[in-house]
Amino acid sequence: MRDQHAGMIVDPQVQALCDEFSVRIISKSAYPEPGETRAVATIGRLIRNHGEEHARLVLTVLMDCKGNHALIDEMALKAVSTMVLACHDMIEEDASAFLDLFDKIPFGALMMLANELRGIVHQGHALAGMLYLMSRRSATLTSREASRGMQTAARVSEAAKGREMPYRRRLREEEKIALGRELIEVKASLPHGHFGPWLKKQGVPISSAHQAMRLAKAA
Repeated sequence: MRDQHAGMIVDPQVQALCDEFSVRIISKSAYPEPGETRAVATIGRLIRNHGEEHARLVLTVLMDCKGNHALIDEMALKAVSTMVLACHDMIEEDASAFLDLFDKIPFGALMMLANELRGIVHQGHALAGMLYLMSRRSATLTSREASRGMQTAARVSEAAKGREMPYRRRLREEEKIALGRELIEVKASLPHGHFGPWLKKQGVPISSAHQAMRLAKAA
C-alpha cells in the first residue's frame, strides 16, 4: 500500500469529507488510482466557495457514477462542480434523477477527449460543456413519457409515506447499510422521478442517501 499524503497538511474538513466517501488522499508526486485524490486544494476551494453540501454532492457524483471509475482529479472536480451549479433546476426537481444521469454518461471517455484539448482551451471547461450537453439531452422527456409520469404521480407506495429516516446523527457503517437497503426498497416502490422529491420531503440529503445506498449495494 502506498504512503498516504506523507508530510502534507490537509484541511480537517477536506480530510473528513474524503473519509466519508472512503477516498484516499495521496501525495502530489503520486499518480491517483481509482478512489484516490491529490486534489485536496480543489476540494477545499469547493467547500469554501460553495459549501460542504455542494462538495459532498460533487464527490457523490464522482464516486457513484458507473462510467467514471472514481477518477477524482482537479479537472473532474471542477467540471462536476460546474454541472451542479448549472443544473440547479434539475437537482431542485429531482436530485436522484440528476445523479442517475451520470450512470449513462461515459465520464472517463469524455475526460480523455477533454485531455486532447490541453493547451487549447481549459480542460475543465471543455469537460463541463460536454457533460452539460449530454446531461441535458439525457434529461429530456418526450411528451408521452411526461404524461405517463403525471398519471403515476398519485401511486406513491404506502411504505414511503411519512417514513422517518435516522439521518440527523452520525451513523455507524452497519446502520448506513441498513438505511441504504431501506432506501433502495423505497426507490423501487416509487414511480420514476419521485424518489428525489420524496427524499427532499423527508429532509434526507441526497448525497447521504446515495452514499448509504452505495454501501448497501457493496455489502
